Amino acid sequence: MNLERFTLIVESYGADSQQWPGDERVEALEFSRTSSDAMSLLDQAAELDQHLALFELPNSELSVQRIEMGILSALKQGTLKQGRLERLLNWVLPDFDDLAHTLWRPVLVACVPLLFGVAIGLMLTNNTYELSSDEELSLLAFTDTVSEEWSNE
Repeated sequence: MNLERFTLIVESYGADSQQWPGDERVEALEFSRTSSDAMSLLDQAAELDQHLALFELPNSELSVQRIEMGILSALKQGTLKQGRLERLLNWVLPDFDDLAHTLWRPVLVACVPLLFGVAIGLMLTNNTYELSSDEELSLLAFTDTVSEEWSNE
């Protein structure tokens, strides 16, 4: 038994040796009798146990009602054990009770494909100034015809 393990036992189970794990209880008791650090740690834990024993939880109907309302609202909203897709849909779709603060979410989702399309369009090379061979031939034919008409005038 070392001080680190003894500290872990006392912090986990308190100063009462009856609460300690049975397989380590004898070693821990022997260590607490031989080590001054262990004795001071036990004194601190005993003091903490006394303070915790004096503490009583308030038994008010209001606190119980608040806890019940919190649980019911969580169940009503379905926030407990929701899947990823359900959480994503709940985030994307606006809350109609608070539309002013949640309307931006579907707008953002609608803009993502638009921005993605603009980015792809800017990355692709689109040579609109290159003419096909048919267009070049027709332009050459017009050029010869026009230049002959101008030279005749």
